[in-house]
Amino acid sequence: MLSNKWYDYGKWVAQYILPGAATLYFAVSGIWGLPYQKEIVGSIVAVNVWLSALLAVSNAQWQAVMIDVLKDDTDYVQIPGAPFGLNAFSYNLLKWITLAFLPASGALYFTLATLWRLPLGEQVAATVAAVTAFMGLVLGVSKAKYDQAK
Repeated sequence: MLSNKWYDYGKWVAQYILPGAATLYFAVSGIWGLPYQKEIVGSIVAVNVWLSALLAVSNAQWQAVMIDVLKDDTDYVQIPGAPFGLNAFSYNLLKWITLAFLPASGALYFTLATLWRLPLGEQVAATVAAVTAFMGLVLGVSKAKYDQAK
């Protein structure tokens, strides 16, 4: 989860700065014949989608954490002998990485690789998908161990 300061800053950038920059370059490049119109505007939009995905998941996790705090003050406990017993901080961090950062980063690199002809776009996206699936397994086992401990 992001702090309030970083969330507000990121939201401002995603809502105003990046769309404004993409629109400005699109308009000015068409008028003045500047190069790489598709690549630059596409890159800005891809970064904006990446940032927006991170912000959306961070906001959803914050709301989920607040609901959990209000209804139950128990914490994800580290269970001795459990292979993936995670404390609350580790669980929430891995959940944010798995649900937001990895998928958004894979999509961002794949999009930029397509626009700018960067190497290994499909391989990076497939690797990110595999790591995300594994992290989902780790989180699922940790949650199951937590549920058993209750």
